[in-house]
Amino acid sequence: MKLELSACSSTTLKANQKFLLGNPIEFYDKNKKRAEIEKTLFELTVKQALKRNTKLYRVKDTSNKITENLGFFAISVGNISVNDKKIPSAVLDYFILNNKFRKYTCEPDGYTLGVELFREVLSIVNNLSHHIAIRYIILEPLNKEKKLVNFYKNFGFEFIPEKNTTWMYLDIKELS
Repeated sequence: MKLELSACSSTTLKANQKFLLGNPIEFYDKNKKRAEIEKTLFELTVKQALKRNTKLYRVKDTSNKITENLGFFAISVGNISVNDKKIPSAVLDYFILNNKFRKYTCEPDGYTLGVELFREVLSIVNNLSHHIAIRYIILEPLNKEKKLVNFYKNFGFEFIPEKNTTWMYLDIKELS
């Protein structure tokens, strides 16, 4: 499997809005409530992308072994407060895999699709940091779910040192 990450243009979003607001991937199947939350968050992300408040990316397999969408993610720019100073940051607004392929192993490294895709997301953010002023990447794991928190911690993310926060961050310097 070879991943292709395509940033969706405004034209593409408008042309495919009905499809994107339908079921462009298979959402989580073990918990119907979570699947509904994932779908709702995706719909909100598509709407924000249509307003140009976030950049939505679609993930496909260019080897054509799999023709369905593998996942989606969205990135925007925001900030994080550190010692009462606002520091520019990349915000991972959305990150989801097609449920059918969450455990799929990617070649040549043997990582799961989730790990491989997240490595690509971090690479995009790192490249952005060479062109625009961003210091951190921040994200909010769904419901502070332990499995998601551990996934992000394995990449070096930590909770923002603020009382009762649900947001995590990674210093982009760690990516260089």
